Amino acid sequence: VKWLQRADGKYKSFFVRRIQQLSAGDRSRILEKKLKGSSSKIYETYLEQKSGHRILWQYATNDSILIWFIAKHKHVPRLMRLIDDSQNRSARQRVAASLLPELAGVIDPTGNNETESTCVLLNPRGNAPLKVYKIESSELDQIFDETWSPQLYLTDQERNIVEEAGTVLLLGRSGTGKTVCICNRMDLDRQRNLHNKSFTQLFIARSQRLANYVKETVGEYEGCTFSTFGRLVEYLENELPKLESVRDMFLPSQKMDYARFKRDVHGGSQESIDSMIAWTCIRSFLKGSIEALLEQNQVMKKELFLALGKKRCCLVATEREAVYDLFIRYQKVMAGQCLWDSCDRIAALLRRMKAAQEAGHPSFDTVRRTKIYVDEIQDYIQGDILLFFQLAGPGELFLAGDPAQSVVEGVEFRFEEIRSVGYHVAGPHHRDLIPQKPKTVTVNFRSHSGVLDTAAAILQHMFDTFPDSAKQLGKDHGLFTGPRPGVFQHVQPERLKVLITEKLNGVVLLTHDSSVSYWKRKLGDYPLVYGIRGAKGLEFKRVIVLDFFAELPRKIQKSWRDLLLGRAVTKPELEGQLKLLYTAVTRCIEQLFFAETSRSASGDAFVRWSTTTSIRQTALATRQNVDDVESMVMTQDEWIASGLENAELAEASEEMDLDDSLLLLEKALFCFEQGKENALAQKTRTHRLSLLLQRDLREQDPMCSKGSAAIELQSAEMLEQLLSENLLLEARRLMETSVLPHLGTFSQEKLEKSVLLRLQKHTASSSLED
Repeated sequence: VKWLQRADGKYKSFFVRRIQQLSAGDRSRILEKKLKGSSSKIYETYLEQKSGHRILWQYATNDSILIWFIAKHKHVPRLMRLIDDSQNRSARQRVAASLLPELAGVIDPTGNNETESTCVLLNPRGNAPLKVYKIESSELDQIFDETWSPQLYLTDQERNIVEEAGTVLLLGRSGTGKTVCICNRMDLDRQRNLHNKSFTQLFIARSQRLANYVKETVGEYEGCTFSTFGRLVEYLENELPKLESVRDMFLPSQKMDYARFKRDVHGGSQESIDSMIAWTCIRSFLKGSIEALLEQNQVMKKELFLALGKKRCCLVATEREAVYDLFIRYQKVMAGQCLWDSCDRIAALLRRMKAAQEAGHPSFDTVRRTKIYVDEIQDYIQGDILLFFQLAGPGELFLAGDPAQSVVEGVEFRFEEIRSVGYHVAGPHHRDLIPQKPKTVTVNFRSHSGVLDTAAAILQHMFDTFPDSAKQLGKDHGLFTGPRPGVFQHVQPERLKVLITEKLNGVVLLTHDSSVSYWKRKLGDYPLVYGIRGAKGLEFKRVIVLDFFAELPRKIQKSWRDLLLGRAVTKPELEGQLKLLYTAVTRCIEQLFFAETSRSASGDAFVRWSTTTSIRQTALATRQNVDDVESMVMTQDEWIASGLENAELAEASEEMDLDDSLLLLEKALFCFEQGKENALAQKTRTHRLSLLLQRDLREQDPMCSKGSAAIELQSAEMLEQLLSENLLLEARRLMETSVLPHLGTFSQEKLEKSVLLRLQKHTASSSLED
C-alpha cells in the first residue's frame, strides 16, 4: 500500500495492469513464476521488464491473492525469507485460530484450506498480526486517485474494537497486538474523514522508537503527527501564551526526579515507608491526581488522601500519615531550592491551556487535535491523561496499555483513573462518551507457551496478594509452543561470561536498572545489558534475567520467600517488584533464562517454586548447567536490526538522561560492528560524540563560559560531523539544548538564523511544530 501511495502514475498503471491480468486468470511465466528455494508457495510477477520490480504474492481463500511486497529484483531473496519466516511462525501455532473468537475470519495466505486456514497471518517483520487491506478487481482504477485509501480487512474482534464510538480504552498483556489495534483505528478514522480538511490525528508514545514504528506502519499523511510525550510537552510550551503567575522555565538541572528525591528528601532518614512507595503517592495522588489539580494550590488535602479507598491506595492509615509528613518535607525542599517536578510542568500547561481557551487565543485551536491515540497509557498519571482529554475532547481518545507493566517510577495506574478524569472533562451531559469498561485482547503474538506460562504464574501471585494492583484480564492465549525457561542457580560470573560470549551469541541480559554498569564491567564490558525499566517496550529473542532476586533489598527477602512458597504476605513493595519481574519475562520471544549468581532466600525459593512440583502441580522451568546449553548464533540481519532498535531508542534523548542514551548507543555500536554494518557504526560513533559534548557543556556554567572561542570551535566541528552523517535531529538538539546558551549574543543570532531555522524546518516533518 505504501509503495502504491508513493509511486508515480506510470508505475501505478503497471501494477493495475498486472493485477487485472491475474484477476482475469492469465498465468504466463512473467505473471506467475514460482520462486525457487522457498519453503512455501510464493509467486513473483514482473511489474514490467525494464525496472526490475517484482510483485510477490500467494494464493489466498475465495479466489483471491495476497500481495506481500512490491520490490526490486535484488531484494526478492531477502523478502522471500521474510515471508517464509512468517509462514513458519504461523505453522508453530499451538492453538487453532478458529477456536478463539478473537481470530475468527482471518484469511488463509497459503491456499491450503484444510490445514492452514486456522492460522493467524503474522507480520514478516515481527510477532504481530499483519495489517491486511482489501480491494476488489473492479476497484483497481481507484488507485490513481490521490485520496485513495484502501479498506482495512478486519476480523470481527478487531472491528469490535476499532469501530467503538467515543473514547476507547484497550487493555491487553505484553505482545497481544494493542499497538496494531491503534494503527488500525488510525487508518479507519482517516478513511472516514477523507474529505474533511480540518481532520487531524496525533499519536503519542513515551519512546521515539514506538512513535517511529507507528509512523512507519500507518504512513505519513497531512494532518497526522507522531510524537513522544516529551516533545508534545515542549511543543505546547512553545505554542501556548505565557501567564505571569505560572512558571514557564523548567531547567533540567532543577528537576526533582526519583533519584534526587531518594537522596535529598528520603535518603539518610529512618523512614518507615519505602522511598518508591512514597514517591508514587506524591506523583500519583498528592500532586498528579485530578483531585489535586482541582485545588487552588494543586495539592491534595491531607484528609482526602487519608480517606482514599483501599482499592486506589493500599497503604494503611499510619503509612499514609508517614507519606504525608514526608511530602511536607518534600515541598519545603522544592521551594527552598526552586526545584520542579513533572507534575508542576503538566499543571502549568493545563493552566495556560485553560487561559488560552477562555481568552479565545488562536493558539488553543492550533494545538487541539481531532483524534488522539496513546500507547502505553499505564505510564501516565491523571494529570497527563487530563492533558490528553483537553487536547481532543471527552470522546476522541483511543488509549491502549497493560496495567501489569506499570513500572514507571511514581505511576499508580488503574482503569478507574481514566474514567474519573473523563467524567470530569465530559460533565454530566456527555458521560456516555467515556467507556464504562475497557476492551480487551488476550491473544499473544510475541512469546511462546514456555514464556507465557511463567509470566501468567507471576501475575497470579500478584493478583492473589494484591487483588487491586492491576486489571485482571483473561489468561493470554499463546499462539506458539516453546521450551520452558532455564534456571542457572549459583552460577559464577566468570562462567556466565563464557556462556554469553561463546554460546549464547547476542543474548540480552536484564537486571535491576541500578546494576547495569556493574554487570557490564563484571562481564567484560559486554554491552547488551539492560535495566528492566529501560527495556520496557523492547523485545529480544534470547533473554537472561540476571540476579533479580539476589539484588532485592535484604529487608524483603523473607517476604519474597513467603510469597513464592504460598504464605501470607503484606509488604506493599512486592507489588511493584512483581510487575517488574513480569515486565522482564515478557521481553523474551524465544529463549528465556534466569541466572542467580549468589545465594538468597528469595532466589532459592524461586528455584524451588519454578523448577519443582513441591509447590506447583507442574514445573514452569528447568534447572540447567552452563556446560549443557547449546550454542546459538545471531545472523547479520539480526545484529543490524538490534542495532537499529537501540539507536532509535537512544534518539529519544529528551525522554531520558544523556548517560542512558550513551549506554544505548554503545549497544547499537556493538551490534552494528558484529553485523559488519560500517556506515551505521560510523553514524552511531558520531551521535555518541555529540552526546558526550552535550554532557560536557551541561556541566559548565553558561555565565562563565559565554563567548568561549574553544566551545564555539568544538561545537562547529561537531555540527559539521552531524550534518555530514545526516543526523539532523541530533544536530538540532545539540544546538537548542547545549550549545546556544554558551555562545555570545552575536554568535547566537547568526546560528539561529543561518543554521537552527533550517534544521527546524528539515526536522519539522517528524515533529508537532509544522
